[in-house]
Amino acid sequence: MNFIENLLKNNSHVHIHNDKLAYVEQTIRSLISDGRKMLHIVADFDYTLTMYEKDGVILPSTFAVIESNDGVKLPDGSLLRVQADQLRSYYQPIEYDVCMNIDEKIPLMIEWWRKAQALLLSSNLNQSIIRALVYQSKLELKNGVKKFITELLRSKIPILVFSAGLGNVIEIFLEKEIPEFTLNHELSQIISNFIQYDTNGNLVAFSKKLIHSFNKNEHEIHDTPYFKSILNRSNVILLGDTLGDVDMIAGMKNLKRILKIGFLNRSTPAKLEVYKSAYDIVLCDDQTFDIPHLILKAI
Repeated sequence: MNFIENLLKNNSHVHIHNDKLAYVEQTIRSLISDGRKMLHIVADFDYTLTMYEKDGVILPSTFAVIESNDGVKLPDGSLLRVQADQLRSYYQPIEYDVCMNIDEKIPLMIEWWRKAQALLLSSNLNQSIIRALVYQSKLELKNGVKKFITELLRSKIPILVFSAGLGNVIEIFLEKEIPEFTLNHELSQIISNFIQYDTNGNLVAFSKKLIHSFNKNEHEIHDTPYFKSILNRSNVILLGDTLGDVDMIAGMKNLKRILKIGFLNRSTPAKLEVYKSAYDIVLCDDQTFDIPHLILKAI
């Protein structure tokens, strides 16, 4: 029995398009043959590295860590949460609509992200409040993510976290949960939307390049130590949860083997078919990192 047959036999939540079975088996065999010295990882953060839900309750994204807190207020004294919820209720169905063309979605995503950022900049937030909110939040890594990332770093396998969320929240959270990540800058990199502070720790702006769900690529890493660390690593495992995440490696060249693993939350048959076309391996409603770690252990 080959690797993929065994994987599918023992994991009913794992799905691979029939037309991709041979490709995925060949890709995994190549990853194993080439070894860890040829590998690097590109991963989304929200609902890829973190849990989507626990005990039937949807957990926060990096934006929601701040937006959902009743202590964050706007200049008129109203809760930022109210306006953020209104934005989310309008734009999120568009983001998750698997039938809508991505080109139609992009201007609407830009509109949503800009409005959400403007709310944060006009609020009573500061650097210390954001840190406190992250530490108090219900943000939680998927089971096995810490072990997965720790093993990557100890094996000197570079990892890029590419997120359309809030980079500051990711930094603080990973500093808290996986200190090894922040101590290994030559192997780890975060590309995201970063808040910029003044000398008093007040929010003044966001990083110039806006990253939303459908414009991810790696062209921004070309001048970083991380990019130098992957020049001779032609194999990549991509991990995401949205259809836009499959483009996180679009700016990379000279790749030999690419394995795309997608987490599908609140799975439906229609969504699954779309995800099976976009990703090589689809994990339905899986709040663990068991499958990525199984593949990593085989390499």
